[in-house]
Amino acid sequence: MLIFRTDPSVETGIGHLKRSAYLASLLKKKIDILFCINKDKVVARLLDERNVAYCVLKELNIVKQESIKSIVFDLRKFSSMDMEWLNQAKERGITTIQITDLGMNQQPVDYTIDASIEQLFPFDKKKQVLIGPDYTLLHHKFRHFNKVRRKYRKRVKNIFVSLGGSVQYRQLRKVVDLLSRFRFNVKAAPGFYLKKSGRKILKRLYPNLRFVGKTESLARAFFEADVAFITPGMAAAEAAAVGTPCLYFHNNERQKCIAKSFENQGVGLEISHIDALSEGHIIEIMNSLTLEKRIEMGNKGKKLVDGNGARRIVAFFEHKGII
Repeated sequence: MLIFRTDPSVETGIGHLKRSAYLASLLKKKIDILFCINKDKVVARLLDERNVAYCVLKELNIVKQESIKSIVFDLRKFSSMDMEWLNQAKERGITTIQITDLGMNQQPVDYTIDASIEQLFPFDKKKQVLIGPDYTLLHHKFRHFNKVRRKYRKRVKNIFVSLGGSVQYRQLRKVVDLLSRFRFNVKAAPGFYLKKSGRKILKRLYPNLRFVGKTESLARAFFEADVAFITPGMAAAEAAAVGTPCLYFHNNERQKCIAKSFENQGVGLEISHIDALSEGHIIEIMNSLTLEKRIEMGNKGKKLVDGNGARRIVAFFEHKGII
């Protein structure tokens, strides 16, 4: 059995769950999968929709589970119980893997996966690390759209807004309101915590707004956009993979670091804290995104993230006997 230990929430975001759930979908034919989560109705519903078995952290005693072969930790923070699990796994000879970002919160695991372009906290060279955007965990549709030759409009018309799985109504409305003033066609990812009543209000206020429906992947939504407005995390790599230029807004220092690393690769522009967004700012930025600039950004993005990260990770797991 392979255990995935992840703890998404409205505070930490849903990206950790999305990437782990996709990796699990590729591995479930090779080994039994079990997700271990904290209590959260939204997370439980998402796992149910994907037919993924799960349990609550306190319900599982790994000492008594002899069938556990490996544990994948995909956490923003390790609790005292997570550290206890890690120590118990080492004592029992269970293989441990950590999926992390920016080199943050490194733990003494057997293998580490970090798809960040740059690491705030570099890894020990002696560690077994899969590092860099070649190991970004993206749905296979991103690999498909990465290969498709795309056309770029002379003028920006369609904008995709993806502010994270835990985006709040207030933030989304502010961005949509600004974009609507310039008559852009706006499509938005509603996240997992935005209420239906909030969506209805936004659609009534902004006739040019559409929401992405239920989907396993945002690949098409990113691909069809001329520009994407995002808070960086998985979304930055998703947009790069399909060749869509991005404007990056941040809520915290972690997102700001990710935005800067992508901007340094020439695939987007780091703008500001999301609450500092202004109409004048939007005009200045959009005027700078000429057709030539957007084509250049798109081509660099597709070279940076090719969408084959999941394949590489599965091959590594097979080679190391993790599954």
